[in-house]
Amino acid sequence: MRNWRICGNEEKYLKELLDGGFPGKSEPGFTGRLEAAFAEKFGVKFAISFTNGTATLHAALVALGVGPGDEVIVPPLTMSSTTLAVIQAGATPVYADVDRETFVMSVESAKAKITARTKAIMPVSLYGLPAPVVELKKLGLPIVEDSAQCFLGKIDGKLAGTIGELGSFSFQNSKHITCGEGGMVVTDDPELAAAVRRFSSLGYGQISPEPGKSKIDKNDIAAPETIRHTHFGFNFRMSELCSAFTLAQLENLDKFVSMRQKCGQAFFETAEGFSWIKAQKSPAGVENSFWAAAFCLDTDFVSWHDFHKAMLSAGSDGYYGAWRLAYNEPALAYLAKNADCPNAEYLQPRMVQLKTHYGSQEELDKEVAIFKQVLKQFDR
Repeated sequence: MRNWRICGNEEKYLKELLDGGFPGKSEPGFTGRLEAAFAEKFGVKFAISFTNGTATLHAALVALGVGPGDEVIVPPLTMSSTTLAVIQAGATPVYADVDRETFVMSVESAKAKITARTKAIMPVSLYGLPAPVVELKKLGLPIVEDSAQCFLGKIDGKLAGTIGELGSFSFQNSKHITCGEGGMVVTDDPELAAAVRRFSSLGYGQISPEPGKSKIDKNDIAAPETIRHTHFGFNFRMSELCSAFTLAQLENLDKFVSMRQKCGQAFFETAEGFSWIKAQKSPAGVENSFWAAAFCLDTDFVSWHDFHKAMLSAGSDGYYGAWRLAYNEPALAYLAKNADCPNAEYLQPRMVQLKTHYGSQEELDKEVAIFKQVLKQFDR
């Protein structure tokens, strides 16, 4: 049976691409169509597609001029890609702690970590909950929003990913919409958009940040004296195949987000009344898009492993814990000496990430019933 997440024009667009052949360098093709549609959907001037949602962060930082000697403030409680992008840009990650109730970056901690070398802040909208970008902007530094897990999450009606100077989205398989791997950078600043586009396209000086302009026209490079590379860049461009698939997914984004929100709210409501398991808190005016339904086992009498084992024994299809804090990963352990994140240290071994991509009421009802059963089993 086909996965419920493939429910639109995916096959149609892929067939259209294969039947017509891949577009030439001067044609926007599906990549151009996707970028234009994404920009319109998120109400931004520029949307630039990428091979993945880590390259997006790398490009955004470089566009801001981040490089050797600079510092970028990041949270440790997230996928390590956020940290790795800072290192890839040649800068140093500095860890701000997270809030123990929202699980996202603490504004107070970020403020305390600012030095003369701080070039940007890169908060993560975790599990679908927007980071406190409005408050972070008041600190006076450029913001790169890592919205990989937050499609259509909102702060006072404003879409997450569109509030900072640049926003980054991921189309990796687990995200709200997907093509397997892919990403998008959004911005309203034409100079930043041009820098992002150049960085994703080998530093070609002739390209434009406008939709579909990730390649230069063949007539512009025909002459042997043509200058191609005016800047340093990588080949981070999204393929036409991935763009065609993602365009179809984007057309159903509201449906996908709505279904995840329904699942997440069901899990949150089920946990009400159990004081020892705390759901991720949404501040006033903030709308969670529920990439996952996130909880903290706020107790010492229920371990993550015991809870996980009980869920599996009851017939659940399981759940994930949080990633190791970035500075606790072996490859990044050298960063731990300057990390001071007690809230993140407390939360990480206690995090429960329940899945929200259930395509039927029957599947959801089953998982909610199991969750409730296990909660009662451990309740005192």
